[in-house]
Formats: sequence, C-alpha cells, structure tokens
Amino acid sequence: MKISWQWLKEFVDIDVSPQQLAADLTNVGVVVETVEPLEADFLFELDLTTNRPDCLSHVGVAREVSALYRKPLKPIDVRLEQSPSPVNAHVTVEIESRRLCTRYSARVICGVQVAPSPEWLVRRLEALGLRSINNIADITNYVLMELGHPLHAFDLVRIEGRKIIVREARHEERLVTIDGLERKLERGMLVIADQVRPVALAGIMGGLESEIGFSTREVLLESAWFDPLSIRRTSKSLAVHTEASHRFERGADVNATVLALDRAASLIRRLAGGQVQQGVVDCYPQVVRREPLFLRKSRITQVMGSEIQPPVVGEILNLLNFKIVEGLAEGWRVDLPTSRLDVEREIDLIEEIARHYGYDKFLSTLPTWKEGSRRRPEYSQQKILKEGLMHLGYSETLTYSFVDELENQGFTDQQPIRLLSPLSTETGVMRSSLLPGLLRSFLRNYNRGMRSARIYEMGKTYRKNAGQVQEDEYLGMITSGNYQEKSVHSVTRAINFFDLKGDIEILLQLLGIPVKQVRFVGSMHRTEKGEPSCSPLRHYHPGVSAEIRWGGQKLGFLGQLHPKVCEQYKIKQPVLVAEIPLRPWYNVRATEKAFHEIPRFPSIQRDLSMFVNKDIDYSTIESTIQQAHIEEIQKIFPFDLYMGERLPSDKKGISISIVYQALDRTLTEEEVNRHHEKIEALLTETLGVEIRTPSKDVM
Repeated sequence: MKISWQWLKEFVDIDVSPQQLAADLTNVGVVVETVEPLEADFLFELDLTTNRPDCLSHVGVAREVSALYRKPLKPIDVRLEQSPSPVNAHVTVEIESRRLCTRYSARVICGVQVAPSPEWLVRRLEALGLRSINNIADITNYVLMELGHPLHAFDLVRIEGRKIIVREARHEERLVTIDGLERKLERGMLVIADQVRPVALAGIMGGLESEIGFSTREVLLESAWFDPLSIRRTSKSLAVHTEASHRFERGADVNATVLALDRAASLIRRLAGGQVQQGVVDCYPQVVRREPLFLRKSRITQVMGSEIQPPVVGEILNLLNFKIVEGLAEGWRVDLPTSRLDVEREIDLIEEIARHYGYDKFLSTLPTWKEGSRRRPEYSQQKILKEGLMHLGYSETLTYSFVDELENQGFTDQQPIRLLSPLSTETGVMRSSLLPGLLRSFLRNYNRGMRSARIYEMGKTYRKNAGQVQEDEYLGMITSGNYQEKSVHSVTRAINFFDLKGDIEILLQLLGIPVKQVRFVGSMHRTEKGEPSCSPLRHYHPGVSAEIRWGGQKLGFLGQLHPKVCEQYKIKQPVLVAEIPLRPWYNVRATEKAFHEIPRFPSIQRDLSMFVNKDIDYSTIESTIQQAHIEEIQKIFPFDLYMGERLPSDKKGISISIVYQALDRTLTEEEVNRHHEKIEALLTETLGVEIRTPSKDVM
C-alpha cells in the first residue's frame, strides 16, 4: 500500500520529517518498508497485516498519525449541492442475496461531462500506481485511496429498467468485464445485475457494457458492503485481483458507504458538472451495530505492569475513533467502530492504548511464575541432532506446512489433507513430506549460483490415520554439489550416496544407537529370512537408495532423488535426500557409554579378499564376521570393490581389512591366523563367498 506524504498532511498537521514519521509509524505497528522521494512529495510503502484494512487509505493512516502525535484529525470536505429531483425517481435497488450483501447504497448524478481528469488528479493517482481513465472513474479511485471504501460508477442509461439487483450468478451466466475478458460465472458468485443480465462482479470489477464512456451523461454511483469470504472465493476462482477486492476481502467499513458516496458525488459535481439527485438509495435491511466493551483500569495496570493516567487513555481512544460512551470509577464503556473489526475484546483495546502510549514507557519485567518447568522428553535428543548437523556442515531451514497439492503428491501416497480456506492454490494442502519445502529452499540457492549446499529441517508432516489427522515429527536432509572443492592440495569431488550415509551414521552414533546393528537395505540387497524387501519410494533413484533398519524397525529412507524429479525442478545435478521419522530414533534405547582403556600393545591388520553375490551388501558381511565373537577384532572396514567383465554378472569382488588387537598382550602370528581362518570358514558357510587367492585374482 502506497501513501502520499502531501496527501496525509491534508488530514493532520505533521511537524516531523518523512523519515521520522516512517520510523514512528513502524513503532506503533503500521510498518513502513520504504520512503521514496517523488518530486515535491514522498511515498511511503506500507506492509500491513490482513487485520488492518482500515489503514488501506490515507484517512486511515492519518488517524494513526493523529493518535501518534496527539493532533486532531481534520474533517473530510463534503460540500454537496443536491437538485430537488429525488434519487428514487431515477433508480431502484433490490438485494436478493442478503447473506452476501449487507448494505447497498447508491447516488445518481445527471448531466455530467465525462472528460480527461485534471493534471493534479492524474499525478496523484499515478504516484500511487493507478492509471488515469477519465474524470468519473478517476474520482472513484481517488475516493478509494482517500477513504479506503471501494466505489463503482455505472452508465445509468445502460442499466436495463433502471433497476439494480444484487444476486448470485445463475448457471453458466457470462459477463464481459471492463478488462475485455469474458468470464464464466458459477453459482454462488455475487453479481450486480439489472433486469436482464449481470453488469458487474460484486466488489471486484465492473462490466464492459455498463462502463462509463465519454458519451455518458447519467452516472449511477455504487457503494456497498459485500461478504469478504464470498469476494475472496470469486476472486480466486476467476483469478482476478483488484484494489476493490483487496479491501472487500479484508473487511470494508459497512457504515462508510454513504460518506464515500457523498465525497465522490461532491468531486464529480466539481470536476464533471451535473446535478446530484436528492438523497441516497440506501438498502440496509439489518443495521450493523457493535456492542460496547467495558475497559477496566485495573486490567490495563495488570497487563502493562504500570498505570496509565485516565485522561491519556481517553485521548488515545478518541483519536483512534473509539468513542467513550460512559466513564466510571472502575473504567470506561467504549463504543467500537465498524471500521475496526480487529478489535473485539478488552485486551485488544489495551493493545491499542499501549502501542500509542509507547511500549518503551513500560518497565521490562518478566511476569512472576511460581510453578516449575520442564523440557520435553525429546529436547536433549533434538539438541544433539541439531548440533551434530551443524558440525557436519548443514544449515537449518524452516518452511511452510502448507504446500501445493500436486507437488505434495509427488512425494507421498497418502491422501492429502486439504485446507478449507487456503491462502493460495500453492498452499492448498498440509505437507505429507518435508521434501517439497526443502527442495524449494535448495532451488532458491541453486538458481542464484549456490550449487553446493547442505540443508535440513526438523518439522511436522501430516497424514490421515483412521479418519483423524496425525502429526509426525520428521528430519529432512538435502545435500548436493561438491563434497570437496578444487584447491592446490586437492581435486573436486562430488557428494555421493556414501557421504550422506556416513552423515546419518554419525547422527545415529550421537544418539547412542548401535550403528553396527543398523542396516541400510537397498532394493537390490538380499534380505534376511522373514525380513521384508525394500521397495524404493517413487521419488528416489531405484539403484541409489536404501531404507534404514534396526531390529525390525524402519528408521528412515535415504538416497538420490530420481532424475525425473530433478528434471521437474530444473536441477541439472544429482541431489541426495533423507527422510527420517524422529519418533523411532528417540525411542531407541541408547547404549551405555563405557570407558575403554587406550591399548598398550600393537595391533595387527589383515586383508581379506572375496567374491560374493551382488545382492550381498557390505553390512551383511560385517555382521557375519561379528557373529564369530572374536574379542580381539577392533575394526573392520572395506577398501576395494570390483565389478567388471572378468567376473560373472551376478558376482562382485570386495576386499576388507580386519584389525586385531588384545588389551593384555601382543598377539602372536598363530593366534591371528587362527582367527582369520575361522572368519573365512564362517563367511564361506554362511554367505557362500569364495575367498580370493593370488591364482584367482582378477585384477
């Protein structure tokens, strides 16, 4: 929302600089993002919350300035000369849909001269980003920016039967709007119609057939109040957003319709001539009245921690248009204006007083608390994981829980949980996976040249379980690009599956989960008897992904994102991701940490090379060796893998090293040979491996 400095000064005296005013408004909650000079003026760009439609106008902001500096708000100039001819003789109004239209007011001006607007009006509108059309249309836009209440002007001659009917659209009704587009209307959409056809989309845009032209002589001015939800639905459905719909969606002032009409009629009389017909057609079947609130002095002191003098309270409330109708010893009975629907409770009034009194005038003291406090059970584990991820080079990101439905479907088989009133089509469902948001974060960096990134998010995902919404805590990880950049000491190396696997093993270790018992099972891996096979999720690369398992539990999934998914996001490099449900991780009982004496005796390392079936992974080989229960084994690790044309297609060659060491003595050659032979026999018997000898060496 743009606000003109010079225009503001027409409603309130301002003694400070534009920059100081911007800072002061921001301090009271009317956030000014930028101040830009424009010839002899300054433009303020406001960042308003959706609950403050009253500040979508110069008068609304001027009221905030009035309360801020304790200066009176100047009245709006509405000098209106009316002809003796009654307005009812020129037009009638009927509201069919009272549920969607609470009030409809109209005025008629006859004998106008439609022409280009004067230069001062054109400059003022163009400064705010509005295009000049003609003097009548420009005046309605001028009043919109001044008072914040949308108006629309019809060519009265083009209204069939000179009757306005506010109703819902009929089946397959169509309307060509003033932008020249034919729009197919649906049932439930509110329209302004004459006796034959729709002539405008209520609260959004007028129709082409009834718009003001240079031949127009009779003008019908509309000023109404439409249901915000109805306007929002129609606006989203037809993909049209206007200055009028922006205000009606947030809630216009139902009692400002006649004032806006009178201001516009006064300006038309001045700039376009003509005669304003006597009176207003005002269809207001059920007058909106708000119940007064009682504001207690004791409650102000209790909430703010110090007393505010009653005269100060009264002055602030009156300047903000909250009229005190009765003052008592205990407090005040305050009348609530229909322009401030965000103020509903006593605490809301206290907030209004506090922000204009000055938060800096209240002591910074914490409220007293006599009860105890405790952290959530998983707090310490979550902290360990976050610190571990930080040390591994990951950056934390926070994304929205609302995502696009089609994007969400690409990462889950769960039925989506749809929002009843989404902010946009891009935020229509609750996320079933953290990956859509994480990928968007990665993509933002990727498109700006940051090709190497490691990011994570801890957050909730949502799914349906027995008809109820279930929340699950997840850890999502993304890593892509280079693990090691090129330098004088090293060459570039891209991040691969095993880097991510290693990161996850480190996180498991930090939580005390026995990593040696954890298995990473891919779709091509042989599973143990009775153990289900791994079916990769469709957004993972089937050959570069694995499920994390421990003791029959599934601890998550990791792997390379499917190339088709990368193509959809226009990412031209491999992306590795992990999805980890945190509850199973937190529930695993950590192994007790024990002190291990530093060995005083030397170790002996022996290598073992073998041919195995391709579906046998390294973790299976290592767990089989552990079953030999040889206490002297201190470490086992692979160092070579071979799959080539000199081996059968179902075989691979793997070489491992085994480190033997005793804590109480130096091992002899005979002892190590005996242990090594036992391991070879166990591997041959259990896994059917073929020990590689120099005569069978394929290298």
